[in-house]
Amino acid sequence: RDYHFNTLSQEFRLEGQWRGNQWLLGAYADRDDHDLSYQQKLPLRLTQTASQLGGNTSALFGQWLMPLAERWTLTLGARAEQDKVHIDPAIGSRQSASWQRFTPKAALQYEWQPDAYVYASYAEGFRAGGFNAFSSAANYPGYDPEKVKTYELGAKGWLADKRLRYSAAVYLMDVRDMQVQQIIQPGVVYITNAATARSTGLELEADYLVADNWRLVSSVGLNRTRFKQFSEGSNDYKGNHNPYAPDLTGHLSLRYDAPAGWYAQGGVSAVGKTYLDAANQYSRGGYGLIDMTAGYDFSHYGISAYVNNAADKRYDAAGYLNGTTRVYSPG
Repeated sequence: RDYHFNTLSQEFRLEGQWRGNQWLLGAYADRDDHDLSYQQKLPLRLTQTASQLGGNTSALFGQWLMPLAERWTLTLGARAEQDKVHIDPAIGSRQSASWQRFTPKAALQYEWQPDAYVYASYAEGFRAGGFNAFSSAANYPGYDPEKVKTYELGAKGWLADKRLRYSAAVYLMDVRDMQVQQIIQPGVVYITNAATARSTGLELEADYLVADNWRLVSSVGLNRTRFKQFSEGSNDYKGNHNPYAPDLTGHLSLRYDAPAGWYAQGGVSAVGKTYLDAANQYSRGGYGLIDMTAGYDFSHYGISAYVNNAADKRYDAAGYLNGTTRVYSPG
């Protein structure tokens, strides 16, 4: 692979207050210019494909936070987005596509005691479509946007004289026109909109001041993501785990902040068993990584040093692309 990615993006935000209401308005735009070259050795021949992928996104978004009563707050938001993509292959004709999408959000929050809240929210999401840049035999087929609806209930706040900050959330996500990889034949992989999925989960976070200058940070995520519909030829993957969506993730770290301005932190991040294909034939076992960092803050500046994966844990993904590829983990 010889890929060159170029992206330019810009966002502007304006926010303020009006009669007790908080508001935000924004605009976003980006432009992509990607040069992609791909060479693959097959049993009978060597294939080489080159394409230029480009596109741009423009969006307007806003949010309005409105107090309804003494302890009730309503948040309304929306985003209007337009995406344009095109592919200009070295062999073949230029193609283009565009999509428009309006995605709303609504949330209701109740402060049941000082610095403690419960909330409920609904939101929609959108991922733009594109083209399969290396499927020259099929004239670089396109795929459509992916859409999601999300429902969430949660609580957040402070306890123990503000020594403990916590948050908890349960959620449900329905994904339509899911962008999935389909193995047409060995060495030929397409992205298509062949699936729908449902994801439910629980997320917990806690940040606790154990003693002066000592802080314990922890989080755990339980997630159940399964295909509601996905057929590939004669194979039916309904009910299977979605690839790359582990059921369990977690983090635990301890941090020390010295009065003189320096700090040190060490922690463990854990990821549960992860399936690598829609048939759930290949998987990567769970693993944990040790990360460490230390630094010094002075005035408006800081300097830090870090070590990621300090134990040099190996967590290769053996079985990627339906067992044809092994992705090595960084040391």
